[in-house]
Amino acid sequence: MLLNEANEQEIRKTVEQILSRREFQHKEKNPIAQMINQIWESILEWVRGLFKNRQPQRQSRFNPNQFSQNVELILKIALIVLAAVVLFIVIRLVIKRIYLPGKMKKSKIPKAHEFLENPESALEKMKSLMDKGLFNEAMRYLFVAVLLELHDRKIIKIEKWKTNRIYMREITASSPQLVPPMRELSAVFNGCCYGNRNIDEECMNTWLQFYRNEKGKDEKTNQKVD
Repeated sequence: MLLNEANEQEIRKTVEQILSRREFQHKEKNPIAQMINQIWESILEWVRGLFKNRQPQRQSRFNPNQFSQNVELILKIALIVLAAVVLFIVIRLVIKRIYLPGKMKKSKIPKAHEFLENPESALEKMKSLMDKGLFNEAMRYLFVAVLLELHDRKIIKIEKWKTNRIYMREITASSPQLVPPMRELSAVFNGCCYGNRNIDEECMNTWLQFYRNEKGKDEKTNQKVD
């Protein structure tokens, strides 16, 4: 840029020397001098325009601000993609290891309303599981058998939408003496189904005897009525 200014001053000096000659010093304006001035101004405009046009091109080759903005945008996109991938993996692991096993486990829990038409089938499954030593699974069917017995005695009314808490409220209203053992039995049932609690044969036989006692009460009541 300094070289261009030096050249411009050199040219301007040369032109001034030419115009200072005698033939150009008439009072009247010399057409040749006017022409040289016009040419000189045109050259200067062309040089200035040339440098103005070239300067943005040089800046566009490497603009640090623009470069940093592009890098930042690329990094943001990369982080968003990475976060989406990580989120997808986490959701998949949760579904595969927690949700699906929990859902499958819950689907295996017998429901009392499923045995209303054939109550004896719950006892048959309980005995089959006991013979195999699967006391946790057997306890689930024993609990159902107890609920079916209470339903038969009109202490509760089994329906599909009802929960164990609702049955406990019905037991409290109809037969308060059964509340303590039924609460304990419900806790054992919930531990086997949802708490990964393991019970042994002794625990199973204890509650099986409770069921037999309740079943016997029903038979004795019917005999007295007769």
